[in-house]
Amino acid sequence: MKILLLSPPYVPEYMRNARCDFVSLSKTQWYPLWLGYCGAVLEKHGHEIKFIDAPSYGYGHRETEDMVLSYRPDFLVIYSGRLSEDNDIEFGERLVEKLGIEAVFVGPYASINPEGLLRKTKKIKYAVKGEFEYPMLELIEGKHPAEIQNLLYKEGEEIKINKERPLLSRKELDAIPFVTAFYKKHLDLKKYKAPSEYHPFIDLMTGRGCAWGRCTYCLWVYTFIPGGAYNTRSIENVIDEFRFIKKELPDVRSVMIQDDTFTEERAFEFSDALIKAGIKLPWSCYSRGNMKYETLKIMKAAGCRNLHVGYESAGKEVLTRIKKGVTKEKMTTFTLDAKRAVLRIHGDFAIGFPEETMESVKETIKWACELRPHTAQFQLMIPFPGTPFYDELKAKGWLKSGFPDYPDLPTEEMEVMAKYAYRKFYISIPFLKQAILHPYETVFSRLKTYYRAIPAIFWKKYVR
Repeated sequence: MKILLLSPPYVPEYMRNARCDFVSLSKTQWYPLWLGYCGAVLEKHGHEIKFIDAPSYGYGHRETEDMVLSYRPDFLVIYSGRLSEDNDIEFGERLVEKLGIEAVFVGPYASINPEGLLRKTKKIKYAVKGEFEYPMLELIEGKHPAEIQNLLYKEGEEIKINKERPLLSRKELDAIPFVTAFYKKHLDLKKYKAPSEYHPFIDLMTGRGCAWGRCTYCLWVYTFIPGGAYNTRSIENVIDEFRFIKKELPDVRSVMIQDDTFTEERAFEFSDALIKAGIKLPWSCYSRGNMKYETLKIMKAAGCRNLHVGYESAGKEVLTRIKKGVTKEKMTTFTLDAKRAVLRIHGDFAIGFPEETMESVKETIKWACELRPHTAQFQLMIPFPGTPFYDELKAKGWLKSGFPDYPDLPTEEMEVMAKYAYRKFYISIPFLKQAILHPYETVFSRLKTYYRAIPAIFWKKYVR
């Protein structure tokens, strides 16, 4: 069959391929990982694939519609977003009506409340909750919907919810073709970029789920890959994919490992294997802020360049409440060790957790400026439906237009502090020194980002 994988158009610079969807000031676009893995499985089983990632390519609604209608697929797979859900439904249903085909919604955002999503639809009757490669294969190849695990489907006005299928095992993950080979065939790698990575970069997963899996605010842990699961590919399989990248994608300058958390044991084992294989290719990963120096050192020796670390907050009560599982003191030690190992850090800091006060917000900003990761992000927290964080805010009436709003710390004050945090971190002597030492990387390669960011952190309304 001819299958069209679609990340629908929405608004300029919208990015739905990450753990939260937003309009990116830095024009960041991660790869459409989950659609990529699905496409690789479908292609392996003989189906013809066309991939349209409209936001990353800057395609508008009319242009995208013309491309879809020209291809005339037999089936449409739609990766929807949180912010764009109504847009995605409307656009998808227009295509379904014009083509006379079936369509299905997939992905982490569709998994938040797939039943609620289907209640909004008139023409699209399928959605998948959780991992969707094999449910999609079974649906496309004609298996009865009632027999497909993870699938929700409409019979008239009634929504049927099938039982969940077990998460993919190591053997099943190893059997999926390399997503990077699928990217090579279907995507323009230059359309994807992240400020923390060399360009062009590429990303992949060595495992699915988070071994910690308890943070109360995490979308994927509570709605997509249930908490505490970390199902991994074999190290040999991952090393083979790095060999493939090195040989077949010579223009790729770095690899981003998109595992929710690249655990210390996994990082050590992978780094040791990469060194023994003699593969020299820069890479980055997500890390908890508690790795030991010995692990960080071997990661550096294996080519690790950058760690994405969720520091979240300096507030002791906040960290306890959100079940972060790492203390401020431990993360401070980790940061010093990472710098000693000559590793860069992209630090994620957040504002708006329960127990947050103006004092804890100021403490977090002060701590971020003391830690001085190479780059930093200060985000007003997004309460995703399906997470304990969202449930608490909803139960206590602490939600306003989808964002935290506390009696002693309203949304507007948190927005002001988020903008202040960026000014405090980047308009500083340490950042000026960094710019002098690395002018191209710090300044000249990011002029467009600064052009958009400066108004946003000074006089424009906060962009949610």
